[in-house]
Amino acid sequence: ICATMGAAAFAAELAAADLKKPITEWAGRFLLGIHFCGSYAKGTRVKGATDIDLLVSLGPRTPLDADKLYARFFDFLKGKGFKPTRGNVSIGLMHHGLEIDLITARQEWGGSNDHRVFETEHQRVTRTNFDTHLKLVKESDVIEEIRLLKIWRNLRNLKLPSFCLELVVIDALRHQAHRQPAKNLETVLKYVKDVLPNAPIRDPANFENRVSDDIMKHEKLALAEA
Repeated sequence: ICATMGAAAFAAELAAADLKKPITEWAGRFLLGIHFCGSYAKGTRVKGATDIDLLVSLGPRTPLDADKLYARFFDFLKGKGFKPTRGNVSIGLMHHGLEIDLITARQEWGGSNDHRVFETEHQRVTRTNFDTHLKLVKESDVIEEIRLLKIWRNLRNLKLPSFCLELVVIDALRHQAHRQPAKNLETVLKYVKDVLPNAPIRDPANFENRVSDDIMKHEKLALAEA
């Protein structure tokens, strides 16, 4: 298992390094950095999901807002011979045999490291903080339960975006003992059935951003009935 994890990490690092050149060419002097985020960085990735997520962080002086950046970056990648696909806040592509999601985000003024991202499903720009997300999940002590719920979701082909899923597990197990993944999964599934259909799940980095809005009513019902 360790060897497999090591090989996966090496492949991820190699792909990220290889994408640095085209990303830098596109972003120019406005690029602050390229960072791992999402499931790979948090340690919650499971087989059958996106291999890595990369945050393309642009400085607050960038003259375009997140929606225009998303569109421009998509067209740039297409022009470079990649075959990009549109996700909700990310642009997906295959590279070195890996499924990679690229998130273009413009940093806010003020030094908080908040970023503005574009949500294609709602056609809106929203503010969030990837550092807050990473810290919350890595310190939650429910990584195993998050991975188990992702496997459950994937096997049933249900829609529950990964970040929302992570928040669901953390909230469901807030008052439960840790390191009992099988028992805790039962608690989480009960939460999905009884609470999730009517409970707003909010971004801890921006209370106004209801990440549960990314799930349609019929999709919530399908989760509850699974």
